[in-house]
Amino acid sequence: MEAQNPPTLRHRLEAAALGGLLRLLRSLPVRFRYALAGRVGEWARFVDRRHARIARESLALRYGEEGAAEKVREVFRELGHLAGEIPLLETLSLEGLQEMVRAVEGREHLEAVAADPRGVLLLSVHAGNWELMGQILPQYGLNPLNGVYRPLDNPILEERLRAARGRHGVQPIDRRRASRQVMAALRRGETVAMLVDQHLRGTERIPLPFLGEVARVPTTLARFAKKSGAPILPAFLVREAPERFRMVVLPPIEPGAFGDDEAGIRDLTAETVAAMEAGIALAPAQWFWVHRRWRREPRELVAGLRPPPWSGAIRP
Repeated sequence: MEAQNPPTLRHRLEAAALGGLLRLLRSLPVRFRYALAGRVGEWARFVDRRHARIARESLALRYGEEGAAEKVREVFRELGHLAGEIPLLETLSLEGLQEMVRAVEGREHLEAVAADPRGVLLLSVHAGNWELMGQILPQYGLNPLNGVYRPLDNPILEERLRAARGRHGVQPIDRRRASRQVMAALRRGETVAMLVDQHLRGTERIPLPFLGEVARVPTTLARFAKKSGAPILPAFLVREAPERFRMVVLPPIEPGAFGDDEAGIRDLTAETVAAMEAGIALAPAQWFWVHRRWRREPRELVAGLRPPPWSGAIRP
């Protein structure tokens, strides 16, 4: 792991504030914790006006101006719920994690790829609780599980997050220098998780419709799959109630079904986009709409493409 710069005073204050908040959340009964975290999330949209505006623009474009403000409120409420679940990463046992997942759809796909010697490329999105899913999946045979991610800017929080992820065996891979580590893990028959639903700089990207609007989508996942031969397994964990989740696993995508040329890479990438859209459609309110995913101007939808029906906003 690359050495980080020493923490600044700001880093220490941020870490202290978060530590105090997490201690408070851990002390609260489940429903009260979710109610408080959700309400704080709703209030945050008035403070973080930039991200509230980003979410509103994307939601209004897809669902219309009428009701856009309420959808933004629900998105921020779900972000609050996500924050309220952080203590679970640091404290919950494997048995407790598994108990929270009340349904697993597509378990047969997990079992099929778990025995595959080629390794597995796990595809997910920033929706529901992807961090908890990373803790749970090794218990279904996807072990060891490596997660490709961008380290946090705050080194104190980064160390805390790495420790929480590692409690149940998740190994981090720095996205900035991932290629060799990803291929080595796949050669060992391990699982590598990648979330490619956001705008990623410094990677090769191609324009494809994503949630009804053209976005530049990274081809990284498709290239890893073609180079290694490993199947791509789409999996998602969505929130259905306080500390109650549903995991949905889609059929694996076989890279061998696509050509070895650039057209094949494009078609395989388009297939992963369709899988991501299916995952987001499980609970659109729980997706990360606050991220500036689309950067082309003017903003417009592709003719004939419709957004998923709005759902996924829970009230404790």
